Amino acid sequence: WMSDYYLAPLIDCVRLMLPPGVSQPPIAQIELGPAEALPRHPTPEERAVLERVRRAGAVPARRLMRDAGRAVVEGLLKRGALVQRHRLPPPRARPKTQRVARLTIAPDASAFQALSRAPKQRAILELLAARGPLPVDEIHKAVGSPAALRALVQRGWVELTAREVWRDPLAGREFVPSTPPVLTADQERAWQTIRAGLAPLPPAAREPPRVFLLHGVTGSGKTEIYLRAIAEILAQGRQAIVLVPEIALTPQTVRRFAARFGERVTVFHSGLSLGARYDGWRRAQAGDVDVVIGPRSAVFAPLPRLGLIVIDEEHEWTYKQDQTPRYHARTVAERRAALEGATLILGSATPAVESYFRAQRGQYVLVEMPRRIMGHRKRIEEQKAAYRIVDARTVMRPTEIEEALYADLPPVQVVDMRQELRAGNRSIFSRALQQALRETLGAGEQAILFLNRRGAASFVMCRDCGHVLRCPRCTTSLTYHTAEAGLICHHCGHREMLPQLCPACASPYLRRFGIGTQRVQAEVKALFPNARVVRWDRDTTRRRGAHEEILERFIRGEADIMVGTQMVAKGLDLPLVTLVGVVTADTALNLPDFRAGERTFQLLTQVAGRAGRSILGGQVIIQTYTPNHYAIQAASHHSYARFYTYELAFRREHGYPPFRQLARLVYSHTSAAKAEGEAKRIAAVLRHKIARLGLPETTLIGPAPAFFARMRGQTRWHLIVRAPDVHALLKDLQLPAGWSIDVDPVNVL
Repeated sequence: WMSDYYLAPLIDCVRLMLPPGVSQPPIAQIELGPAEALPRHPTPEERAVLERVRRAGAVPARRLMRDAGRAVVEGLLKRGALVQRHRLPPPRARPKTQRVARLTIAPDASAFQALSRAPKQRAILELLAARGPLPVDEIHKAVGSPAALRALVQRGWVELTAREVWRDPLAGREFVPSTPPVLTADQERAWQTIRAGLAPLPPAAREPPRVFLLHGVTGSGKTEIYLRAIAEILAQGRQAIVLVPEIALTPQTVRRFAARFGERVTVFHSGLSLGARYDGWRRAQAGDVDVVIGPRSAVFAPLPRLGLIVIDEEHEWTYKQDQTPRYHARTVAERRAALEGATLILGSATPAVESYFRAQRGQYVLVEMPRRIMGHRKRIEEQKAAYRIVDARTVMRPTEIEEALYADLPPVQVVDMRQELRAGNRSIFSRALQQALRETLGAGEQAILFLNRRGAASFVMCRDCGHVLRCPRCTTSLTYHTAEAGLICHHCGHREMLPQLCPACASPYLRRFGIGTQRVQAEVKALFPNARVVRWDRDTTRRRGAHEEILERFIRGEADIMVGTQMVAKGLDLPLVTLVGVVTADTALNLPDFRAGERTFQLLTQVAGRAGRSILGGQVIIQTYTPNHYAIQAASHHSYARFYTYELAFRREHGYPPFRQLARLVYSHTSAAKAEGEAKRIAAVLRHKIARLGLPETTLIGPAPAFFARMRGQTRWHLIVRAPDVHALLKDLQLPAGWSIDVDPVNVL
């Protein structure tokens, strides 16, 4: 099924996810060598490596070579300035235990009489007799005397034992149980199609997997289909995995699934503590939970009776890990479903072009849900009472089921920002968006402002000489952040203060250009001082639990406007949001990536779907400098078919997926000349091999400097293989250190 390019990374991934206690191979660490071996005149790169190792004492070899460059580290190793040793990794987590007290006697009147002068011992005895074994901490809290418990242990009336305690990330949380609603006609048709594919398969019939592509517009009720499918699987005694594209979506997803399935649900994601991840892994392995929810790595959850995998928002690029081990959760899920006789459901309002193409060709079963469900009449009446609305602003039409109503998707207005400039409007907000925000705030409703860029300014430039402040380790410009009053590289994390003078010409005229979420937040506060504004991006969600905290504040109505990056575009159901504003739709549209149009359409369609999800109605305003681009036009009409037609013609003309497969080869080195020379050498080898094997439909793009030509101190050159099957060309290719291969890349920058 899979080549070495997929298999080796997957094996690595499984090894990385092994729980503590499982034997792990020793890791190579770099330490300083003897003082006499240190170079007298080290280069700047060597000096940085030596200083890092000196400060840390020991650094993992792979990490040091990745960050500083293999050539630099190997040169210092050869000269003895650095030495490499192998050590066993420390245990990553251990079982959590607690001491428990339990009675060893059956207390009677004589026992209580014997403790007449020891009231605290008697209180402990009565507590254990009434409630059974209790944690020692709970006894201390109730009675407040450790000495009394020790005395009972010495008498032999109480014994202390240790028991393991599961670290459950959902412990202490209460979920209000929900009952399944009556399905609409669209939902019923989709459910009956999928239900027929949920029956267990005999071992001999486990190839190929059963894959359903559930294509439903935002608000069409896809989640209810997922819930029905999981309920059916649980009734068969099997288990399910639900994948979401972002950790940020986990709290809302967990709330809906736990309301239906209770304690049978758990979560896996990197935001949990090591102990919680360790216990969650073992609980899944033991079969103590039946539904696992999480981002891409949750696809490896060791459920012993797997029957269903659901990938929500299956088009999202976050399902692909673009660092070793490189894997796509959708590919892994297909293979795992085939191996275990499970069913795979891919859900999206904007499916990936490759997925929709497979569905059109019959490789997937296509299930359509083209209408937005506003809700059942009872829920709509409850909304009217809650928001004190006499007549709903949304035009609602009855479905075939009398209790449910559906509504049109919110209207979208595309604003040409070139016209705004000609009219003298220099604000980042168009006049239409300013007026819409004013009306939304006046009505006591909520708005979302979307911009897929963090920070306050995209770059800082000298107005005299044109010098742009860049990261010393990367070619990218530094982003200005207001909170830190400094510059940050979003690739390697380098930070520095904003200088007073230009480093190139000493001019004091440094100006910040471009906009980010911090700038948008500041502009909103300047225009509407009384508005309560929250920001939801990577900078504000570094703390554990921050995602859920920000979302809960917004849901409770403690904020009027949410400013955010792509986190706000996915899967949120916020009834009070009646306005969505896209500050600029052009952020990713002109990047040199063949998926730029697709990503722009998907982001705009998804974020537009956050508006108008209640009887309050909604509207969407998209600001752009390229209003006639097919991706923006298709998004403004909520038309996936229109976008797919244009995009497929573009892919066919240029030989991009799904018509041909891609593989990206990237070479990184501290020396720019070495990087260029090695990339050209491998390109020549591949061209010779193409001619020798007679592969006329296989072509190379490049070699050329990568879009991000220098990252973390290393120069990057890349070339792209475009072929019906890239493995025919790459399977015997021998590459030296410094190369990386990504088959089916989602990012070619």
